[in-house]
Amino acid sequence: MLEAARRYRHWRTDLSVGTAFLLSLIFIWWVAKPDFFPERQAIHAGHLGLLFAHIFGGTAMLVFGAIALRIGLTREWFRWHKVAGYSYIIGGSVGAIVALIRSFDTKHTPGLATGALAVVWLLFTGMAYRAIRNRRIDQHRAWMIRSYVAALTFTFCRFWTRVMPSALQGGETDMIWLTWTMPLFFAEAWLQWKAGARLNRAG
Repeated sequence: MLEAARRYRHWRTDLSVGTAFLLSLIFIWWVAKPDFFPERQAIHAGHLGLLFAHIFGGTAMLVFGAIALRIGLTREWFRWHKVAGYSYIIGGSVGAIVALIRSFDTKHTPGLATGALAVVWLLFTGMAYRAIRNRRIDQHRAWMIRSYVAALTFTFCRFWTRVMPSALQGGETDMIWLTWTMPLFFAEAWLQWKAGARLNRAG
């Protein structure tokens, strides 16, 4: 009975993080895996090394980010939190730095939007790392949520281009800006929700 109650207490976390994790796996299988086929590699001739570094780094970022976030929010299996967290930082940094480098070549990507997203992820993750080094747990948790939402926005972008009707996509650059800024706005509103709650004037 006690164990069932504990699992129920974390159902919101399991639902949100589990959904993000599932979407990440679908993204890896649907979008990233085909880049290992010869016909897709021909498109990226000349920078295959950077492509593979981006894929492996981004995969580690999505997978270990979900694991670290779930552990941090529930405090379960906490001895693995640091391992998952550092794996997220290292993998994500590789993926983001490659994305930033490739953003200067607009042949394949809208450079400003993807480059800005890479910088935002690096900034958010750096703030999360600084907070935990200074033992600011609440700030670390908030910045990690922002960081992982920024990581997921790249999957939102890819899903949007494949699922939504063309009439709802607009220009490619506009769509990328939309799919990474709006999730961050909603995440920030959720993080700050309690700060705007009614003051307790009792006493």
